[in-house]
Amino acid sequence: MNTLFSHLSLAAALIFMVAISSSTAAAVGSSTTASDVLNAETNDSEAPPADAPQRTPVLRRPIYEAGSFTLGMDGAFTMTRSRVELLEEDVDEAVDSTRFFRLDPSLTIGVVDRLHIGLLTGIVQRRLAREGADSTTDTALAFQPVVRFFMPLSRTVAIYTEAAPGYFRGSAERFIPDEETGLIDPENAVDTRTRGFVLSTGTGINYRLSDGLQLRFGLAFDGMWGRESIEEIDDRLSTATTNLGTRAGIHYTF
Repeated sequence: MNTLFSHLSLAAALIFMVAISSSTAAAVGSSTTASDVLNAETNDSEAPPADAPQRTPVLRRPIYEAGSFTLGMDGAFTMTRSRVELLEEDVDEAVDSTRFFRLDPSLTIGVVDRLHIGLLTGIVQRRLAREGADSTTDTALAFQPVVRFFMPLSRTVAIYTEAAPGYFRGSAERFIPDEETGLIDPENAVDTRTRGFVLSTGTGINYRLSDGLQLRFGLAFDGMWGRESIEEIDDRLSTATTNLGTRAGIHYTF
């Protein structure tokens, strides 16, 4: 009897110990779960809604103000109408529609808000009509003071207008008459020198990619009026090209 009582007492003690252990584990588990829930609720309250609109990057630095410097590179490709005085006695000039390309590095400074002035150095290639159906390429270097005015429409977009009168100097190739026959000899090519007045104007959109970096797209007009010197025959012939097309470039303000 005593032995049975001892066994029952031991079993009751074991059951009691197991019950205490289970209740302790349950309490610990319930406290952990509450903590997890609290953290989850806190994180949910801090996280933005899934459908919240994304913030637009803030452009803090104005780029059109006085004192800002802008370094840029523009390119223009257009169709050109050229008028070139000829050496033939029975034909005064040749008129042709040709191609025109120029590449323009520039540096400007803001003198007042929205108004920049500076220097544009253009590398110009144009096709000049010649006697008959021939033509040649004139490569010139242009030096042009430039004035640009900006009219901001928003933080990222502005309309620009520019004008740049200046001087160009280049070289080309020309066929001259044969000394005996007086006719144009297609094998008698000589180098010529071109120089004169150039005017560039344009308008378009200036788009800011970042605080300093900008892209520009627009329309451009370029006119070149000058003389072509031929040393071999001591003659100067007039040349003129008018060009209307598109211009695109990349600029950085610092």
